[in-house]
Amino acid sequence: MIAASPVGRALAHGALAALAVCVLAPLSLVVSASFKPPHEIYGAVPWPPAPTLDNYLRVFDKLPFGLYLWNSLATTALRVVGQLMIAFLAAYAFARYEFPGRAALFALVLAAMLIPHQLVFLPLYLLISDLGWFDSWTALIVPNLAMPLAVFLLRQHLLAFPRELFDAAAIDGAGDLRTIWSVVLPNMRPVLVALSIVLFVDTWNEYFWPLLVTESPRAMTAQIGIRRFMDAERGDEIGPLMASVVLVSAPVLVAFAFFQRQIMQNFVSAAIKG
Repeated sequence: MIAASPVGRALAHGALAALAVCVLAPLSLVVSASFKPPHEIYGAVPWPPAPTLDNYLRVFDKLPFGLYLWNSLATTALRVVGQLMIAFLAAYAFARYEFPGRAALFALVLAAMLIPHQLVFLPLYLLISDLGWFDSWTALIVPNLAMPLAVFLLRQHLLAFPRELFDAAAIDGAGDLRTIWSVVLPNMRPVLVALSIVLFVDTWNEYFWPLLVTESPRAMTAQIGIRRFMDAERGDEIGPLMASVVLVSAPVLVAFAFFQRQIMQNFVSAAIKG
């Protein structure tokens, strides 16, 4: 095979290195600009000779960025926990119970994965307006708790779960809740951690839904705060803008850097088990 030959491996590594440069070069420019004073922003020097934190301080001085970060962190955490709970219980039911219409219901879950989220924005917006949830954490969290992809992935892992462990728990007199808490969850911790990181990144980076349902700092997320800041300054404050981008990007970059191997292993495992 070409990929197994030295030349094939060299070409593959070269392509991956070029792709890494394409991804890291813009990111390095953003980080560099965030530490530059205004007169050095457009300079040819890639890294400032005297890095400064003034841009970061100006971000928190010009807008309530701490509140924006708190809104993003809190709503993301609550939403991910809710998604995991609902997805796990649904996946457990699909994997463990025999009931009429199970195959049809799971087919609907798979079909829901094919529907772009943007298609349901309008009915969801009208619903939260009628419920009085507009411009609140509830609007950011509740309409997005159902995650079909999470149900699918967890079901695949539960189908491969050793049935002997379920039988042993039943012999010991454990009910479903005790079995889930004492047997299933401890053995599925790596899967749940990897899935939680994927859900975290997806929720943290969401832009259009928070833009639609928030209008005040009390519920506005950091991504929307950056956009409001850019519109207010008309693109003149490049340094603080880059600093805010670094602050918002750091959590997902760190999370994915630490857990990328686990994430990929669990997605490949779910695909094989399917």
